[in-house]
Amino acid sequence: MRPKILVTSPYPQFTQLVNQVARERQLDVKIIEALLEKAAKLVYEEVQSAEYEVVVSRGGTAAAIREVVDIPVVTAEFNDFDLLRALWQAKNFGDKIAYLGSAYREAYEFDELMEIIGVELKQYTYRNSNDFAEQISRAAEDGFKVVISGAEWGQSLANDVGMKGMIIYSSLRSVTQALERAEEVLSIRRRDKEYSRRLSTMIQAVDEGVVCIDAKDNIIFANEMAEDLLKFNCSQASGNKIRDDKKVLLKLLKLPMGAGQKCFINGTDLVVNRAKVSDQKEYFGEVFTLQKISQLQQLEQKIRKESHRKGLVARFSFADILTQDEAMGDIVEKAENFSGVDSTVLIIGESGCGKELFSQSIHRASNRYNGPFVAVNCAALPEELLESELFGYEDGAFTGARKGGKPGLFELAHGGTIFLDEIGSISLGVQARLLRVLQEREVMRIGGESVIPVDVRCIAATNKNLQKAVRRGDFRSDLYFRLNVLKLELPSLKDRSGDILLLAEHFLAEFNQKFGKKINGIPEDLVAWMQAYSWPGNIRELGNFMERLVILTDHGTLDRKWVQQLIAEADEGIICDSKNNGRRIAVSIGTLEEMEKQLINAINEKAQGNRSELAKLLGISRTTLWKKLNNQEGSD
Repeated sequence: MRPKILVTSPYPQFTQLVNQVARERQLDVKIIEALLEKAAKLVYEEVQSAEYEVVVSRGGTAAAIREVVDIPVVTAEFNDFDLLRALWQAKNFGDKIAYLGSAYREAYEFDELMEIIGVELKQYTYRNSNDFAEQISRAAEDGFKVVISGAEWGQSLANDVGMKGMIIYSSLRSVTQALERAEEVLSIRRRDKEYSRRLSTMIQAVDEGVVCIDAKDNIIFANEMAEDLLKFNCSQASGNKIRDDKKVLLKLLKLPMGAGQKCFINGTDLVVNRAKVSDQKEYFGEVFTLQKISQLQQLEQKIRKESHRKGLVARFSFADILTQDEAMGDIVEKAENFSGVDSTVLIIGESGCGKELFSQSIHRASNRYNGPFVAVNCAALPEELLESELFGYEDGAFTGARKGGKPGLFELAHGGTIFLDEIGSISLGVQARLLRVLQEREVMRIGGESVIPVDVRCIAATNKNLQKAVRRGDFRSDLYFRLNVLKLELPSLKDRSGDILLLAEHFLAEFNQKFGKKINGIPEDLVAWMQAYSWPGNIRELGNFMERLVILTDHGTLDRKWVQQLIAEADEGIICDSKNNGRRIAVSIGTLEEMEKQLINAINEKAQGNRSELAKLLGISRTTLWKKLNNQEGSD
């Protein structure tokens, strides 16, 4: 593509030199033979009608052109040798020479020239065509006989007032240099235009509106999405200062700085982010990004669906925690208070007592509820696998590593919550890495060399005594104190016996619906057994027990045969729960005589066959005990 250059010429010889250089360099040049305001007017008309990329002009004419066009203007000034040659020729016509120069060009220091050439020199400057003519008349009034200038018009005006007018002709070298600079400007301009084109294309592809303004509130860019959202032709306003009649854009300027600013423009609810653009020295302007609220809602739904698909979502809330127990109610209240902060939480409790239920509820009630919830059972994975799962790894980090690497669970939990269950089972090596992540809020993948910032709240859970583990040296004390900022201690189900029937009825309704059955209520004798049983598996065991009952029952009431069998399976090996120090005994439901026999035998085992101790434990006399034992032997 040949460069398109517009050149203004002050005299025919300049035109000839430009044509000569243009032919040699294969330049696409158009020449306008005019000066100052007239040249500027003609250049403006040409630029509007054709795609010229640069203008070459001299002195005051170049300054006048810059006022009316927004393309680069290269100054084609004569050089010092050209001036010296003109002065030497002018000396032949008088020893008092006037120099007519543009006020937009740096003034010459003529002291040395006057001494070298042996003439008197005075400089007269002009800004426009009126100045040009006035300064020539003034030079004549001052007694100068010769005037030199850069235009043929100056020669004509000088002759009209009785002076000798001479032209400072540009040499071939100075014209060549001017056109070379024009080519350089064109190259830079085209490179910048190509960069701007690519940048504009990329911003056009952004699925949100973008409006950029400069430091004087001039629009310098607006993409098509912005025009669509604002229902306003921003491209027509580009380069023009935002005026009061442009109400749409003025609304944007009234918004406070920052992200998430909600506004209503032309019937559309928008979320606008407004940001200043500056460096340490200069303020450049502002950038607005705009999105429809409905679009953000759709995006949020998509993210939620994706999180659900990956399982990175909390399904339970505090409303799912069923209790009538006063102490348990206090724990729920404490957990709700913990939801309002980002501090680490340590949940302590036996297996199956609801630690993950509480962790999900805390996440759902926190300001991170829109973020992911990532749960990992630390005891279920070997040390090497747990480390790579938690922190991720880079491509080739170890044999069998996935090509391209893999983000860790802390990265996946960014902006949300990570739940580390069975935290007491992790090795000391993994503990050290975990401590660094919690302290520095950054993670380094296995085999990686750079850190990745993560914004994650950690909730840890254990059924072990971490304080004893610290004393044994199995758990780092610094990690323990980092985790134990907020603590919840969940009671076992046997310590909240008043909730057993409430939970059993909840599970009955749940499994009725799941398996399409209509089982009515729980018999009183089964309730009595449930409340006496120790439930070592806690709520999880109760749920499993109710699920088995519902599956095995075909009618509207629980089948006693299956109840007896499941109770026997539950009681197997657990007549006396060692965790309650022998203060509870579980028996199978049967006749009063059968249950009495079970009780006496269980307590007799505790008394180790000592009849006096057995009678004391039963609160009866030795005689009564003897009769009951004899009755049992007879029935056997």
